[in-house]
Amino acid sequence: MFRPVQNAQLSINNLQDEMSRLLERIWHGGVSMGPFDGQVWGPAVDTYEFEDHFLVYIELPGVDSESVELSYLNGGLTIRGDKNPPTDAGEADRTLHRERRFGTFCRTLELPGEVQAQDISAKYHAGVLEVTVKKLESQRPKAIKIDVQEA
Repeated sequence: MFRPVQNAQLSINNLQDEMSRLLERIWHGGVSMGPFDGQVWGPAVDTYEFEDHFLVYIELPGVDSESVELSYLNGGLTIRGDKNPPTDAGEADRTLHRERRFGTFCRTLELPGEVQAQDISAKYHAGVLEVTVKKLESQRPKAIKIDVQEA
């Protein structure tokens, strides 16, 4: 028996699940949904700000670390590189299913304030590039001691 009020939350959850599945099929179905700059694909990036530095994580599964370039200029951290398809895939008679993206990528992240460009460091582990960008001392918040005077 259908009970609209009692089943409303269940119906909304089912609708959300169906929409998620639809978007996943569109996303992975060969439709180009890369970054808006016309690239076929771009790596996912997370950026975090701390008191004295920024921390950036870039997902690069299947990307050879030798093909990744990292640079900093005028407030922009640029990550560029290539993700190549498997060499033996070209020998297949036909492709039955393909969801992964390949090609050249370039992402530039604008970081607020000035940083110590000479101290930018990067580590690559398990397909994730971790970049640490230290802030200039002048860009860090300063604690100001408040003197309390009794009247």
